[in-house]
Amino acid sequence: MYMDDSAYFYTLQMEARRRTIHAIHRRIQVSGNIKQWDKLTLCSILGRDIGDALEFARVEWPKYYGPDTHEGLNMDWERVVKARSVDPDHFNLAIWQEIDGVNILVAMAIGNPSHGRNHLTVKWIERFYGHNYLGGRALWPILTCAEEYAKLLGAQRVLIKDPVDSRKYGRYGYADYIHPNVKHGGCYMEKEF
Repeated sequence: MYMDDSAYFYTLQMEARRRTIHAIHRRIQVSGNIKQWDKLTLCSILGRDIGDALEFARVEWPKYYGPDTHEGLNMDWERVVKARSVDPDHFNLAIWQEIDGVNILVAMAIGNPSHGRNHLTVKWIERFYGHNYLGGRALWPILTCAEEYAKLLGAQRVLIKDPVDSRKYGRYGYADYIHPNVKHGGCYMEKEF
């Protein structure tokens, strides 16, 4: 891939985030519940405009881990992001929300398209269990953004690898999927377009 490819895929991700923000605005108009979506920013995990997402996840998120919430994923976000970010077409999303003048990293997701770009696989999703207004609703903008990016890539579907709770994804139209390439392993859910 060339340097221009990085700019191209960055532009596609920005467009997917813009479309997701428009979907959030439409949702607010229907529900009227602006507080949960107020002061929300969708951006790259590596972007530093709002804050250092990897640092926030490393330092702040574990403070709220526990048996009643979430025990944390068995991975290091910094290592995962570094491994994926070498491919300019990878998917990554950080969701920030300003609460009482403080920016809170609400959720992150990362994945990559297949080599033929038939599908986009979201491999890691995690959310913050401390105080924020979005809370458990963070999955909706993550999936919406992944779907928009997949469509812009010309993919036929979004895959979720090893979902923590498949029922949550089922609410958004995802169903069990058997990956045709057994070397990929794991459990998958899919949503076709």
